[in-house]
Amino acid sequence: MSMLSTKAYLSVIFGLFLPFCGYANSTSAVDNSMTKDLVEVGRGEMDWLWFNLYKARLMTPTGQYQQGEYPQLLDIEYYRDIDAADLLEATAEQWRHLGYADSDIGNWLNLLKGIWPNVALGDHLSFKLIDSNQSQFYFNQQPLRLIQDPQFSQAFLAIWLSTKTSRPSLRAQLLGEKSCDC
Repeated sequence: MSMLSTKAYLSVIFGLFLPFCGYANSTSAVDNSMTKDLVEVGRGEMDWLWFNLYKARLMTPTGQYQQGEYPQLLDIEYYRDIDAADLLEATAEQWRHLGYADSDIGNWLNLLKGIWPNVALGDHLSFKLIDSNQSQFYFNQQPLRLIQDPQFSQAFLAIWLSTKTSRPSLRAQLLGEKSCDC
């Protein structure tokens, strides 16, 4: 495995969060609290070898996940420092794993360059699917750009929630099907 491939692979398992295509010019929050009226569905930790990489949790209005129910929130607390460039590369690899078209992946990634911050130990990156047409990222609970692209929103959540995810155990934890002592 080449050094770049190893670095990209490690980034994939460290976790992903990137604001993608369709972002609006405004960075104002859609609502005052990203977790207002949401109940945790499940939580899980991403481990690689003997390292804990991040903790993720999924929240919905009912505490049950159902595609098409809004809002949905995926929050990740990072246990490691990760450069934004590595997040971009890792996200592309996960979308390829899920079978998304290279043209869609390329469009989303081109819009991301220079937008997403590096993350450090203790940082939170959160993705809130507001409704079928709008989503928003948060960095340490501060709103980032509003995204108005339904295809992107579903593709982003699919990294964790698709039945074809590269991490089925984490998916089961997020959906509340498997417990986590985290």
